[in-house]
Amino acid sequence: MSHDHIMHHYRKEEQPFVERVIEWVERAEKTHTSIRTDFVDPRQKQIIQNIVNSSMDLTMFFDGGYAEAERGRVLIAPYYFSYDPKVMGLTFFKVIGENKFTTLTHRDYMGALLNIGIKREKFGDILVSDTDKQYIVASEVADYIRMQLTHVGRVPVRLEEIARENVKPPIQQIEEMFLTVSSLRVDAISSDVFRLSRTKISEWIKGKHLKVNWQIIDQTDYKLQVGDIVSLNGFGRFKFLEDEGITKKGRIRVKIGRWS
Repeated sequence: MSHDHIMHHYRKEEQPFVERVIEWVERAEKTHTSIRTDFVDPRQKQIIQNIVNSSMDLTMFFDGGYAEAERGRVLIAPYYFSYDPKVMGLTFFKVIGENKFTTLTHRDYMGALLNIGIKREKFGDILVSDTDKQYIVASEVADYIRMQLTHVGRVPVRLEEIARENVKPPIQQIEEMFLTVSSLRVDAISSDVFRLSRTKISEWIKGKHLKVNWQIIDQTDYKLQVGDIVSLNGFGRFKFLEDEGITKKGRIRVKIGRWS
């Protein structure tokens, strides 16, 4: 497997992860055994898929606990491997406890895990709706999380393990919008999507509050590509859906999908 040939296809900030994937693939090929990853985001999943596809001897499985999962674990395995979801090591928790005077957000539930020392790659999607709050976590840290996570914000909670079939993902809606922008720079498009001035967007970017494809980007002139997902702390996220070309006035018309 030519490392240089593979690296050529990925952005500089992605290359350390690409190197890890190459190592996993080469180890799986050499030992004829399966390798399970921690939770990966959609972009990392695609990188793994691309590299695994270059091997005739391997296949991969992705599992985040439910069909539309954004984050999940990947199993890189010999092509003849028979998949059983139990090997992926997923544990599902329902969060029990509420306070009618306190409104908890997705950020609060994520912060509760991070505050007890759980790394982001050890848990998947956090499912927060009006009726249910659920965690999907790596089984190897599930007991620790159950014992240590006693509060979300200032609200006392407890965790109850549930079966996979009881996972209830919230319904997400994406609003499509069309913009004409001066360039495909991340600051130009983000400014229009989030309705913030270029100066304010630049401050957020330089402060490392913006991510593209789940990677922190601190360069205001970073150029977006179709398919990129951009998130800004406290403002939500959007996906660059289409580049529709240059207008008569020399601007660029783009189609954006913003999560509501």
